[in-house]
Amino acid sequence: MLTEQEKTTLANTYCPLLVLYPEIEPNSHRKDHHHNGHRKSGLPPLDQDYHPRGIELALDKAFVHLPGKPEPSRSDILDAMSNNVVNKIDLIKDASAGDVDKFWEEYAAISENERNNNYPRKAYARVFQGSGLYTNFFVIQYWLAFFFDDWANTHEMDWEMASVIVKRTGNEERPTGCAYCSHMGAMRLGWSQVEKTDDSKNLTHHGKHPVVYVANGSHACYFHYQPIHLSVDSCLGPSLSRRIKKILPWIAKNYIDYVPEFNEGDKHFPNIEVIPEPCTQVHSSGDTKEHWHDEWRWLNFEGRWGAKGNFWMHPKQLFTLPWEDDGPTGPTQKGLYWKDPFDSIEYDCYDAESWVLSH
Repeated sequence: MLTEQEKTTLANTYCPLLVLYPEIEPNSHRKDHHHNGHRKSGLPPLDQDYHPRGIELALDKAFVHLPGKPEPSRSDILDAMSNNVVNKIDLIKDASAGDVDKFWEEYAAISENERNNNYPRKAYARVFQGSGLYTNFFVIQYWLAFFFDDWANTHEMDWEMASVIVKRTGNEERPTGCAYCSHMGAMRLGWSQVEKTDDSKNLTHHGKHPVVYVANGSHACYFHYQPIHLSVDSCLGPSLSRRIKKILPWIAKNYIDYVPEFNEGDKHFPNIEVIPEPCTQVHSSGDTKEHWHDEWRWLNFEGRWGAKGNFWMHPKQLFTLPWEDDGPTGPTQKGLYWKDPFDSIEYDCYDAESWVLSH
């Protein structure tokens, strides 16, 4: 079992370098940076984008209806989320996911000084040790929280994740591969094939920082620079897509994710906060459950980081699925990705090389 200091060292050693589209500038407006019809035109949807920030940004902007507390504090909201007395948080009061201009302007209104001091670019790192065949392996998951998703669909908040697999033998460790989440699916790639940088952000085969290309508007994580053509197969993962297509064959759609070129994108090492080990909470039924305290109690939240989609308010959504615009659930609600990262990498990841090149 690693100590907290060992986890912090490990998480910082392999911290990914994020390659993103330039961030929304203070007081800018979405209409100046958006290409209509981006699903077909071959142009990225945005010239600027959101960057992953600490969850404090979402908590400070969030509206949660709590009886007797018309203006709940951050602590009030955390308590409500931790106790699951609410099933969603609204990032902007009276705004739906279709009101993209409101989210754009809200994020752009935050001054650069406030962003850097109060809401730094951040990744929440979770170090998970394997068992059985994977006893000597660790998965370092880097969870990224974005304020808004503005892509083929729109929704409040966006949780994405990139991970590094490390094998430790005695006092020596060796990275063996990476797995990146993209929408509802994930991709894996051997360490020797992953683009890497040194601490100075220079590309080098001997670097320890994997490069994560973050897609325009959608924030899906990729291994390569190039337009990436998506279908239901690539978005949902192998096992889930097979089941969905049998039930709803008409659901298949084709979209394009765009990632910035390495030399043209904004490159950032996010601040790392290591997620502590949870306590075990025993319920009256005898079931046990992970539980976090203090500033980490947001991890107990089982609801959605954002409002549910409402297709009645936006005619264009009559031809899409309402859940496309739902706010996402948090890291602990991501099924195998959280419960058993090794199983998710082994059985529900695409091989990145064949997947990216198969359009």
